[in-house]
Amino acid sequence: MQIQKILVPFDFSEHSEKALRWAVGIAQKWEAKISLLHVIPMFTYFPPTIGEGSLNIPQFEASMQKDMERKTKEVVAKENKEGQLEIESKVKVGEPFSDICLMAEEEKVDLIVMGSHGRTGFAHVLLGSVAERVVRHAPCPVLVTGRKTSA
Repeated sequence: MQIQKILVPFDFSEHSEKALRWAVGIAQKWEAKISLLHVIPMFTYFPPTIGEGSLNIPQFEASMQKDMERKTKEVVAKENKEGQLEIESKVKVGEPFSDICLMAEEEKVDLIVMGSHGRTGFAHVLLGSVAERVVRHAPCPVLVTGRKTSA
């Protein structure tokens, strides 16, 4: 087995930061490339009008995407201070679980490293688990770091 490309889904949570640290360690060992992916969930409902006009969803999503691209580049710069790793970042608007799996397939990723929020009970039923769905549908192995995982 050879690990050349690692995908790290990143949502700016403490959990995804831990997963990124794990991915960096693995990438250093295997001299692998890291792709950091942030997926902005699409609106699945129409928000009420605000003031005199309505929310321009495409404009709002474009603004969010631009902001998230800036933030992911800051994360990459922070993690790759010495410039020893090859880390790229991408931001998409879509469905997190399916876009993660699609990118892994399209880019022939060898490993996905992602954090889990560890929700249980009603919160898990209500919100679902992106990590769980990725594990079930990913075209490659998935390493899920949990709440108690140290990096």
